[in-house]
This record gives sequence, structure tokens and C-alpha cells, in this order.
Amino acid sequence: MDGLRIEQRNGAVIVTIGGEITMENTPELKQEVERAIKGDYDHLILELSDVSFIDSSGIGFLVSMSTRVSNAGKSFELLKPSPQVTKTLELVQLIKYFRILRSDDELALQLS
Repeated sequence: MDGLRIEQRNGAVIVTIGGEITMENTPELKQEVERAIKGDYDHLILELSDVSFIDSSGIGFLVSMSTRVSNAGKSFELLKPSPQVTKTLELVQLIKYFRILRSDDELALQLS
């Protein structure tokens, strides 16, 4: 998938997503993230600052990943969601459902 980068750092899997999160690419995105979290990790962090659009499938993906990670006793955060993602999550009243890290400093604190 274009616009996708996965890295591991300090017990975290950090997934950077760019472009759109839509019905067309959500299955592949989910597969890549699930592959990345098969190893040992404490946090799954989705960095969404470069996401230009998210549809209902993308929102379903975020909720599904959050539930899966939480059920495994791990932590799930969204890092720097773009204004478009933030607006969409506010419209569907899910903004408070997610733990949101607004800056790299907040990320550093979370991983320390």
C-alpha cells in the first residue's frame, strides 16, 4: 500500500498512514497492521497526520484495531490525526473513544 510505513520503537509498533483510508484500501491496510502486531509490542500507534480522507470503512478499521489491541491488554493511540480525520471522528462522535497524541513530545512521553 502506498503511503504506509511501519516501524518498531521502544515496545511500540508505529504505523504511519498517508493518503486516504477507504473501502478500497482498508482490507490491505488491516492485513499489513495485523502482520506488524504479531510480534511483541506494548503500543499500537497509528500516525494519521497525512490522511486526507477517511470513510466509514476506515473508521471501522480504527475501531476494530482499537478493540483488538485493547482486548490483548495493549495500548492503542492515534498520533497527530489530520484535521480531516479529526472532523470525521467528531461528526460520528468517536473523537473521545480514542486516545489521541497531539505531538511528537506526547509520543515520546508515552513511549518512555
